[in-house]
Amino acid sequence: MTNRPARTEEADRLMGLVIEHILAHGIHDLTLNGLAKAVGSNNRMLLYYFESKENLISQAISEAFQGLPTLNTLLPRLYEQGDLRAQLQEGWRTLRAEENRQYIILFFEMFAVAVRAPQRHHEYLQTLRDYWTNAIWSAFIHHGWESENAYCATMRLLSLWRGLQFQWLAGFDVELVDEVHDAGIETILEGPR
Repeated sequence: MTNRPARTEEADRLMGLVIEHILAHGIHDLTLNGLAKAVGSNNRMLLYYFESKENLISQAISEAFQGLPTLNTLLPRLYEQGDLRAQLQEGWRTLRAEENRQYIILFFEMFAVAVRAPQRHHEYLQTLRDYWTNAIWSAFIHHGWESENAYCATMRLLSLWRGLQFQWLAGFDVELVDEVHDAGIETILEGPR
């Protein structure tokens, strides 16, 4: 293990440039050398600050998510008092908001890379699997659902959201996708609580 320094101003600057680059160009065929050139640095500096290309990209995706205020507040909003149906509908519309398109594309692109090499991306896949699942499961429980039923509803919701994100990115009419979403939410909420 290397002795990497604590995150510095220069590391923050490079990370900002990396985030801009991967949101604009994606990660398909991305090399460390190409990324270093794109952000005005070199391989050695990127490795010094971020340890590996995989770690750098994973951190960049995470920080890009944190930089999108509508997305990074989506899950906490599910815990607010009020109508869960309306909160889930708002959550979907947040996910498919045009301002989040580049991030959602990057999300699926990174997922494809990670599942092709799960041993190199184990931590990313584990975070991906657990973060949304646990947050949504807890939100259902917060709204009065029993644990097992909340988990089933969570899996259905995540399947609905991921599938409809594909449809949205593929160019299906947004109104139709929203209509399918809202019908799916009704089915989920009619299940056992």
